[in-house]
Amino acid sequence: MKRFLSITIGAVAMSALLFTMTACGQGGTGAAPGAAAGADWRIGIITGTVSQGEEEYLAARMMEERFGSDRIVRITYPDNFGAEMDVTISNVLSLVDQGARAIVFVQAVPGAIAAMQATRALFGDEIFFFLGVTHEPPAELAQHADIAMISDDLSMGRVIIEQAYAMGATSFAHISFPRHLGMVNIAARRQGLMETAALHGMEWIELTAPDPMAEGVAQAQMFILENMPQWIATHGTDTAFFNTNCGMQEPMITQIAALGGIYPLQCCPSPFHALPAAFNISMEGREGDLQFVISQLQTAIYEAGGAGRFSTWPVPINMLLVEVGVLYSIEYLEGRVGRHDRAALQRIVNDVSAQMGGQTTLSNWPMGDGTYIDNFYLVLSNFIDF
Repeated sequence: MKRFLSITIGAVAMSALLFTMTACGQGGTGAAPGAAAGADWRIGIITGTVSQGEEEYLAARMMEERFGSDRIVRITYPDNFGAEMDVTISNVLSLVDQGARAIVFVQAVPGAIAAMQATRALFGDEIFFFLGVTHEPPAELAQHADIAMISDDLSMGRVIIEQAYAMGATSFAHISFPRHLGMVNIAARRQGLMETAALHGMEWIELTAPDPMAEGVAQAQMFILENMPQWIATHGTDTAFFNTNCGMQEPMITQIAALGGIYPLQCCPSPFHALPAAFNISMEGREGDLQFVISQLQTAIYEAGGAGRFSTWPVPINMLLVEVGVLYSIEYLEGRVGRHDRAALQRIVNDVSAQMGGQTTLSNWPMGDGTYIDNFYLVLSNFIDF
C-alpha cells in the first residue's frame, strides 16, 4: 500500500508540475509559489461537497464572499474520499496552481497527508497548511501541517456524558462502525465516554450502524430511521443517543423528536448541523445566521415537546475552523505572524468564538509519554440547551 501510494503521489505531483508550467506559459493566473505575498495574498480552501460537508462548504463560500474571489479560491474533496485519494491530492495541488500560498483544509480527510507531501515535494515549505477536522493520526499529520485543529474529542468523552446526565439521561447509546472506531480521536472519545458513564452510574449501550462510505449514505440513514424506534422502546426515553457520523444525525434527531430520547450533541457540534433540517427550519436567505437558527430551534423544539432534551454548541465547529484558518493564513501571508504562533491563534479563536456567541478553550493533543503535540490543537466549547 505504501509503495502504491508513493507512486500515486509522484505521478500526481509530476502531472501538477507540468500543468503549472503549461498554464504559466499560456498566461495562466497561477502566481509562482514562494513569491512575497504581501498585499497580493491568495488562500485556497478545500472542503466537502454540500452532500458530505455542507457546513464547511458554506463557510468557505462565506469567506469567498467576504474577501473576494480574487483572494479566496475554493475546491472540494470527492464524496468517496476514501477511494479517491488521488483526486484529493490533485485538487490541493490545483489550488496552489491558482496562486494559493496558504491552504485551509476542512475536513482534512484521508489523503491530506499525501496531498501535503506532494505539495512539499514540489514547493518545499513555501505553502502554509492549516487543517481542521483531521481524519488521520495526529502525530503523523502534525509532521506535515503547520497548524491542525479538531474539536476536543478527548474532553468530549467527559463533557458529553456530563451534559447528558444533567439532561436526565440514565443510559447512553453510542452508535458507530469499525472504520470510525479505528480513528485515534474517536476511539479515545469513546473510551472517555464509557469511563465517565460508569462514574455517573449510566448504562452503556453499544450500537453498530452501516458505514456510509461502504454502504452508502442513504442506506445508513434508512437504517437509523428503521432502528431508532426499537432502540428507544428497548432502552427507554431517558437514553441519550450519540452517533459518530454526520449523515446519520438528521434521521436520528427526527426519531428522537417524535418518540423520545435525549440528544446531547452532534459528532460535529453546531446549531446548523442536522437540527434545522430535522425540525423543518428553512435557512434560505439566512445561511450562516446563527441567532436566527438558534431562535428558530428554540421555538421548534419546544413546540415538538422536546424542551430540555436537545443541546449543541453555540459555536459551529466546522465553520469556526474554516474562518480561523483563513484569518490566521491572512496574518501569516501578510507577515504579521509566523507559521505557528500560539498566542495569535488563541486570539483569533477567541475573537471568532465570541462573535458566534460562544466561549472556547484550546489545548494540545497529549502523547503517551506526557508530552504534547505543539501544533495540533483541540477546541472545546460551552453548550447551548434548547
